[in-house]
Amino acid sequence: MMAIRGFTLLEVLIAMAIFSIVGLASFELLRSVRNIDRVTDRQTEAYQELVRTLALMDRDFIQLQYREIRDELGDRKAAVAVNEGYYPIEFTRQGWNNPLQRARSELQRVAYVVEGDSLERHVWFVLDRAQDSEPVAQALMAGVNALTIYLVMPNGDRVESISGDDLSELPVAVEVTITTDTWGDLTRLYDLPVFVGEIASVTQEGAGKSESIDDDNRIEQQPDSGPSEEVSGADIRRSPVGDQ
Repeated sequence: MMAIRGFTLLEVLIAMAIFSIVGLASFELLRSVRNIDRVTDRQTEAYQELVRTLALMDRDFIQLQYREIRDELGDRKAAVAVNEGYYPIEFTRQGWNNPLQRARSELQRVAYVVEGDSLERHVWFVLDRAQDSEPVAQALMAGVNALTIYLVMPNGDRVESISGDDLSELPVAVEVTITTDTWGDLTRLYDLPVFVGEIASVTQEGAGKSESIDDDNRIEQQPDSGPSEEVSGADIRRSPVGDQ
């Protein structure tokens, strides 16, 4: 009868040590994969959030409209208000969708501001506000430290604001810088549309009289960098941006 031979204690200990090393390595590998997956998900969400924010800002600035408003106290507020009061930038935009065909304007007042560590977009449902008009806040992106706005003048100078009484030069662009924890400083440069001021009078053929036309709220969109269509008798009555 043959004797049954088992494993020695040393063999068992060696097998347990090898199994422990393989198990520990597998656990560390699995934990690393899970950590990488979580970090990738966070980075993907942050990138998607960034893309949505910049796309929304692009649409707002591209559709900028030179239309002044009245604030809660009835005072005039510039069509593009930069670094005035609470908001770093506040302006009027066109293209507000109206799928229900309600009796309202397609112009909308929007503003951007940093609340805590979040970049927010504030919108109003009316242009000329009453004392109880409150904006609706939309959180766009987290991890934002600052929002810096500059006006770019024709000579390339960057200024924080200009006076509405200064008609010597009008800004040609708005520089927007978003300071974030994840992406650092993000700078966007938005061209301002050509501003057409008041047409003082239009002589009607054969009428023998002139008619006053208020053209402050028009945008003359440029399809290319060429010169804009000439408007006879037009001059700039006031600056569309700055203090009023």
